[in-house]
Amino acid sequence: MKKFVAVVLILGLVAGSVFANGTTEAVNAKETKIGVSIMELSAYTWYLGVEDGCNQWAADHPDAGFVFQFEDSRSDVSTMLNNIDSLVTWGAKAIILFPADASSAIPTMKQYVKQGIPFVIGDYAQTTKSDADIVWSTFVGHNMRALGEKAGAVAVDYLKTTGKTAPVCLFISRPTSGQVSVDRFEGFRDTILAAFPNAKIIEEGDVGAGSRDSSQTLMENVLQRESVIDVVCGHNDAEVVGAYNAAVAANRNEIKFIGIAGDKDVLGYVTNGNAMWLGEVLQNPVDLGYQATEAIYETYVEKKELPKVWNLPEPEAITPANVAKYDWQTWSWL
Repeated sequence: MKKFVAVVLILGLVAGSVFANGTTEAVNAKETKIGVSIMELSAYTWYLGVEDGCNQWAADHPDAGFVFQFEDSRSDVSTMLNNIDSLVTWGAKAIILFPADASSAIPTMKQYVKQGIPFVIGDYAQTTKSDADIVWSTFVGHNMRALGEKAGAVAVDYLKTTGKTAPVCLFISRPTSGQVSVDRFEGFRDTILAAFPNAKIIEEGDVGAGSRDSSQTLMENVLQRESVIDVVCGHNDAEVVGAYNAAVAANRNEIKFIGIAGDKDVLGYVTNGNAMWLGEVLQNPVDLGYQATEAIYETYVEKKELPKVWNLPEPEAITPANVAKYDWQTWSWL
């Protein structure tokens, strides 16, 4: 009996010590709340890969104790601003923001940065009026011009096989995306013109919903006036797939297509040997989420001063020649 009492007392002392010092994981499951406001999860499921990247970082760094609350801005500025407020109310110590536009979040960020809540901007660079507007710790985003350049390189490889000296290429841009769309188009255009100075590069802006349907309607009109189109690319896969659907419906099977971002249908076309598809330029959202979380860790936990731009890996071109190397069927965000 005495031994039993002694054991109980010892266990009690140990438990008291644990609660007092917080030295075991069972008692001290310290959590750091990180808010993540994402531009669009409903229409652009590509952003689900961002969530995967955040969660993957947390799994790789369990000692950080990061827990996330993800909010969908649904491409709406008011919703985005409400989401930021909600994340702060939830108790977010830091926020990763994938903005709904190029500048509307800046006043709100200024307010909360003054309260000690740091921000990392992801994917959509912000337009500032002065250096005083730059209150976020860093911008984590893909090189948008490089995406266009990579797509242009895929187009050039194909065009060299045609024997044409003045090919016709179409790029469907997204004017509402501002400089992001400009950079992609100019990268595509300049890469092709460097190889084919006499090429005709047509830019068409989709000012509609930015969906497959709106792009298909736009492409139907383009096909009525353009008797020759060799290659089509666009701001993202929705724009390119919509154009592809219009071409198929019009029996314009000679046109080739190059996607940008990462789309299950496009990767399926490339894998299955659809001759109309030259490839897909991968803008990896998992990298984006992972690196944005690393950046928020370094600025909030490690108190590091970060560079203005946090570089991501260069985009990759997935083509019929190398698609077998990609286990894309397992990518949960597709």
